[in-house]
Amino acid sequence: MPSALLELRQVSKRFRRDDEENTLEALGEVSFTVQKGEFLSIIGPSGCGKSTLLRIIAGLITPSTGECLHNGQLVSKPSLERGLVFQDPRLFPWLTVRENIGLAGNRSEELLETMDLQGFGDALPHDLSGGMASRVALARALAPRPNLLLLDEPLANLDQKLRSKLQGELRGIWKKEGVTCILVTHDIEEALALGTRLLVLSKRPGRILRDTPLMCLEDREALKPQVLAWMEG
Repeated sequence: MPSALLELRQVSKRFRRDDEENTLEALGEVSFTVQKGEFLSIIGPSGCGKSTLLRIIAGLITPSTGECLHNGQLVSKPSLERGLVFQDPRLFPWLTVRENIGLAGNRSEELLETMDLQGFGDALPHDLSGGMASRVALARALAPRPNLLLLDEPLANLDQKLRSKLQGELRGIWKKEGVTCILVTHDIEEALALGTRLLVLSKRPGRILRDTPLMCLEDREALKPQVLAWMEG
């Protein structure tokens, strides 16, 4: 097997509350690898440390124990090789769509077309619908051509119809860009629809309950009750 694009070794995270003796354990000794080209969906109960895990991979926070390696290098700070999209698009309101995308690379015109945003390059964020804003945030993350795209529930605030549409677009972008994706979501259907592999976390502190391949699974719908049982168990 080729060397992993991403490797987590016994990663745990504790957050300090009032003093050093009063801490909250968010993650407990999480270990897994991600190969180039995978689309990994991570799911688990609310508060199980999914977003904490993604922020460790992004280099925004450091683990309390263990280590995270990207391309064999220890992750200690953010990098343009790891794109990150949040639940809130977090666009700069004083910049146009084209300028927001161009902050991280020179692919604005190409990505405006990829994201079906032609004609909106000069629009400001307050002129955009929720779906358009999500597309701009995704385009900005893709602009520097990262080899790892981290998605922290980027479609959670959209209505179901638009969410389903953008899920299809996101999977198409994953294939077109050739980028490895890690998606954190609370939505079982979304996790199964998008992922080539599913990681199920336990209640806090988050530990891996199941690591299940989805690539060759034809009836993903049939797996939903089992995933729900894993999460509730």
